[in-house]
Amino acid sequence: MAVLKVINYGEPVLRQEAEKVTKVSAKIQKLVADMFDTMYAYNGCGLAAPQVGELKRIFVLDCSTDENPMPQMVFINPVIVKRDGAIISREGCLSFPGVYTDVKRYGSVTVRYMDLKGKTQTMTAQEGTLLCRAIQHELDHLNGVLFVDHVIDRFSTDQLLSEHQLPPIQPEKMIEEPELDQALQGVAL
Repeated sequence: MAVLKVINYGEPVLRQEAEKVTKVSAKIQKLVADMFDTMYAYNGCGLAAPQVGELKRIFVLDCSTDENPMPQMVFINPVIVKRDGAIISREGCLSFPGVYTDVKRYGSVTVRYMDLKGKTQTMTAQEGTLLCRAIQHELDHLNGVLFVDHVIDRFSTDQLLSEHQLPPIQPEKMIEEPELDQALQGVAL
């Protein structure tokens, strides 16, 4: 297959909403294969189609660790149908090379999606696992939302972005998350 170019923060495509996939065609299957090749080439654990310039509602994950081997996963037209709890998570993104910062995420999510065979699946990822955080992170990409829109400390994140020659946070894009803020009260930052 092929390694595609990962688009960096600042490019408008990362802020656009992706289109629903109507059929798992050979072209979609090739895109998925190329996305896995690209994700591995960039040492990532997740990649969304908009990050390679394709405005399709698709993301791929490989959240395997030595302690917890997992299969590759493909999510087409994913929707979070349940979410609860809250965690603070240190995240990075292939579209933000070298930038890692703390963000707010739900502690568990249930997601409904179509797999590469076109079958509807439902999965619950719990307890703030890498899988749970990655699902939320990559699904955000499909909606034009970026991990910096969930940051805990906007000003230190702006400093990190500047150090990596990336544009500053767009304050108007930051997401109001009262449920998460309430659940995180008393959690040490």
